[in-house]
Amino acid sequence: MSLLDDASLLVTPNAEKEGKLYSIIPTNGNGDFSVTRATTATRVNAAGLVELVPYNLLTWSEQFNNAAWSKINTTATANTTTAPNGTLTADSLIPNTTNDQHRADQTPTSTAGVQTFSVYVKAAGYNFVGLRIGLVGSMFNLTNGAASLTSVGCTASAESVGDGWYRCILTKTAGATNDVCRINVSDGTGFSANFVGDNVSGIYVWGAQLVEGTSALDYQMTETRLNIPRLDYSLGSCPNILLEPQRTNLALRSEEFDNATWQKTAVIVAANNTTSPSGIANADRITPNLAGFHSLQQTISTTGTVSYKVYAKYNGYNIWLQIGISSGSTAFFNLQNGTTTNNATFPTTFGTGFTQVSKSITPLGNGWYECNLVATGTTTGLIIGVAQNENTSSYTADGTSGVFLWGAQFEAGAYPTSYIPTTSASVTRNADVISRGNIYTNGLITASGGTWFVDLRNNRALTRDAFSNGMFFSGSSGSLQIRNTTGGRLAVLKIVGGTSTTLYTTLTDTAKIAIKWNGTTADVFVNGVKVVSATSFTETSLQNLDCFAGDVPKYINSMGLFPTAKTDAQLIALTT
Repeated sequence: MSLLDDASLLVTPNAEKEGKLYSIIPTNGNGDFSVTRATTATRVNAAGLVELVPYNLLTWSEQFNNAAWSKINTTATANTTTAPNGTLTADSLIPNTTNDQHRADQTPTSTAGVQTFSVYVKAAGYNFVGLRIGLVGSMFNLTNGAASLTSVGCTASAESVGDGWYRCILTKTAGATNDVCRINVSDGTGFSANFVGDNVSGIYVWGAQLVEGTSALDYQMTETRLNIPRLDYSLGSCPNILLEPQRTNLALRSEEFDNATWQKTAVIVAANNTTSPSGIANADRITPNLAGFHSLQQTISTTGTVSYKVYAKYNGYNIWLQIGISSGSTAFFNLQNGTTTNNATFPTTFGTGFTQVSKSITPLGNGWYECNLVATGTTTGLIIGVAQNENTSSYTADGTSGVFLWGAQFEAGAYPTSYIPTTSASVTRNADVISRGNIYTNGLITASGGTWFVDLRNNRALTRDAFSNGMFFSGSSGSLQIRNTTGGRLAVLKIVGGTSTTLYTTLTDTAKIAIKWNGTTADVFVNGVKVVSATSFTETSLQNLDCFAGDVPKYINSMGLFPTAKTDAQLIALTT
């Protein structure tokens, strides 16, 4: 039996929902963590794709009586029948006696690409429902699932899920941003039919979802969409709990290189030309033409250290990235073999006067690479250049070869963070926070002390942002912390009487850390070694466990508490 089986609290990348990360131990809710971010974000999913968290673009997906859904000549009543998942959470939509449309609408925040809208629907007096995205849609027969009267540019289908329920699915080609999603009760004459209701008959609805792309995807319940924990697979086949600091993507139209926001020099852009790292056909093809330099650029003014990245794929040519337009730091990225170098052969106006901090290229699969450039100084913009090779940035293009691009990001900070999509304005992703209070009150540690265990992955040496938050286990007069202090990898600290003392700084990308205390002293174990012995620490009633990402990203593989101080031998084994 593993020592973790004896834990009083154990949390892993396990079950989660909006605002909650469930603990494995205990199962009564006393170990569940609250999750706060107040914005959406992205993660790498189990298939290795970059996806929104959540990918369902609709809010309050099961609560049609919520004000997020505008009701037109229709009454929405909550929890009137059993939903497809067996819970009493399906709502009714009942038309009134007005001779007009009877529907529920929601306008999502979404992109202008291909979208798929789906809703679970069951007859409750009316046997037809219309689904629409904007003014186009289809009508579905709730007795057999047949779709009819489907608009040009749409595809429609329905799947029977039992007990009279159908998942009705409508896919719409690229169009205007923020098209309204509409659920119309229909009398069978059309997907936006006008008729007189009776205030009794209607339909049952549950599980509305809007996603990017042509696949409906597994249904994902939402409320506000803003506080879902990120279980990230970027490090391999097993997920980690991803906590990142607040960042803002200053690059506009991050997936729309055909937009006029991107100034073009001797290139042609074909929008939505191939499948991107998101698994959706929303990556653009960039094809150089004419002679000279071939590039896209934006004017963005900022001072300090900035991180710039874009996802790119070889289509006959490679790319270079530059921070600063009139003068800047430039790096060449080879999209054939996944290498990156500085290019001294670029003219002065394309390569000097800016201090480069780092550059990297990371393979993502299917020929895609994440290309990163970090530099410091004062910049007026960014450039994505298309190059034949490392030594040829100015050339006569063949009009066929080029690159594929997706997901440009430009953020103030000393390292790149996860992708933040933008459209017409910059977008901020708030810091991730998970927290659990009442640790001592709930008996997860005791008056005789306790043990805190954290298994961290991708514990890189990074210069932190201007914040000092980290992982805090705090009481009334003291606390234990795991955080970045002055740069480098995460460190273990203690706070006693307001005085902070660094006990140990980790040295490796994987850091299994255990801290035990007994009311008098504390010991620290890292990767199978006792690295701190008997440092003075008298606090025992540590009450709050708060995990912030205000300094550097944290990838938590698992975290646990024990109600007493475990033995040295046990903690050496646990952290090995």
